[in-house]
Amino acid sequence: MAEAVEVLTRRIAALEDINAIQALKHRYLRACDRKQPDVVRNCFIEDGAYIDAAHMGVHEGRDSFVGLFEMVGCRDTILDMHHAQNPAIQITGENSAHGTWDLYFNQINLDTRSATQVAGFYEDDYVRQADGWRIARSIFRVTSTLMTEVDEAGQSKVILLGR
Repeated sequence: MAEAVEVLTRRIAALEDINAIQALKHRYLRACDRKQPDVVRNCFIEDGAYIDAAHMGVHEGRDSFVGLFEMVGCRDTILDMHHAQNPAIQITGENSAHGTWDLYFNQINLDTRSATQVAGFYEDDYVRQADGWRIARSIFRVTSTLMTEVDEAGQSKVILLGR
């Protein structure tokens, strides 16, 4: 009986950890869309985060990534929507986990009158810290891209089609 309770306790703890990690990823994506750099920063470990953001470059440390995000993404003329789906989270240790996510990203850039759709996937490593789970390593890989420009008459022209 005690053994069964211990097994159930571990299983419940794993489910709670997976739920917390999913909430972390959703908080990160929401913060990107809402232009909240401090929230984005706090989704990553303080020291040693590794972020390969595909076309936004490789970043050693969360401040490098957040600095670029503030410069290129935190403008009223950039309208973003990150939609993550199909999470697969594995608890790999008492304080570690790995996850994959599919992402659909849509951006409207009012400055350049362009729209970009990107599909891809994340490979993330997570660590539990005193204040909860954080992203330690995040790699994003693009699987498809569609970029269009819209002229003054409202006509759309494909600029990029592919990866």
